[in-house]
Amino acid sequence: MQARLARHAVERAGLDPTRLWWQYFQLGGEAGMLEVDAYLYGCLRLPAAHRNLLARAVNELVRGAPVARVPFSWEVAGSRNDAGPQDRGSTSGTGPRA
Repeated sequence: MQARLARHAVERAGLDPTRLWWQYFQLGGEAGMLEVDAYLYGCLRLPAAHRNLLARAVNELVRGAPVARVPFSWEVAGSRNDAGPQDRGSTSGTGPRA
């Protein structure tokens, strides 16, 4: 659902895919342009962190345009492997035991 909403926003705003990828890359994204394109068309899954960077990149680029905001993974009901913003970086139960 997150990819579909991102693709819809990109298309409605008429964003250049290269510009979107560059914005994502500047935010710390590591996926290539082809991977980002494949994700937007539902052909490739990306980890939540990369999906969220893409959502942020799209939202920054369409700011002020009459396009719906792309939600982050923790805002999408039913997203897998997604922690809310309060849980990012938390890995309970994986450390050494006393």
